[in-house]
Amino acid sequence: MKGIRKRVTIGFLSIVVLLFFSGLVSLFELNHMSTDIESILDSNRHSIELTENMLDAISAHDRAVVNYAVFRDTLYSDSCKVCFAEFSAHIDKARQGASKSTVLMFDSLCINADRLHAVVHELRTSRTIENLILFDTLSNGVSFDGKGWYDRNYVPAYDAASNSIMRVMSHAQISLSPRAEQLSRNAYRAVTPVFISLVVMIAILLMFYYFIMIYALKPIVEMNKSLGDWLRYKIPFKIKSECRDELQELNEKIGSVTNTSKKLY
Repeated sequence: MKGIRKRVTIGFLSIVVLLFFSGLVSLFELNHMSTDIESILDSNRHSIELTENMLDAISAHDRAVVNYAVFRDTLYSDSCKVCFAEFSAHIDKARQGASKSTVLMFDSLCINADRLHAVVHELRTSRTIENLILFDTLSNGVSFDGKGWYDRNYVPAYDAASNSIMRVMSHAQISLSPRAEQLSRNAYRAVTPVFISLVVMIAILLMFYYFIMIYALKPIVEMNKSLGDWLRYKIPFKIKSECRDELQELNEKIGSVTNTSKKLY
């Protein structure tokens, strides 16, 4: 392979190789970024789901306590126990996948949950079997104010447990921020190879344009014009542009043919 063919082939192969490898790098980065996005979304969905389950469970526990203590419906005595057991199960499930930064928050949540359970358990165990039907008096015979007990004893414990759940949820949301920033950096890293390849390709194409115009098209145009002048006006065939490789051979052969024809005349 000679001269012009070799340069053109190498140039186009360079562009193809550059596009191929830049595409591979971008594809790898985009795939990595897609994995990070999916991981962030899964983590966010899982955190929200666990928090919603804990909030639903503690709300159900609150409704059971209201019916039991305020409205004096003894049927909700066991419901309080069942709802709190469900609430504890959701806490344990959320704590299993918790990061080191949320361990203290879950410890605080467990303490507040135990305090909430202790308040309700004390109410349930302090009543005698005989008074459970009407739910009017404590075992010591003192009149029981269900609403007062709820506001005074239960609400502070309930609010503390609810606030602990919200702190866990807020921390989970805040922890997504560094990962989102990392994702933004990965996006720039995925685009960078394409940008670099684009700049390099523009440079190569400009070089090709210069090479083809100066060393290929311009000599061919002058050869065509000079050969036309020779055919029409018998002006000696000669071009001013510098020729190389195959074009130089073509120029010499055309010159040889025209000189030979001139001698024949």
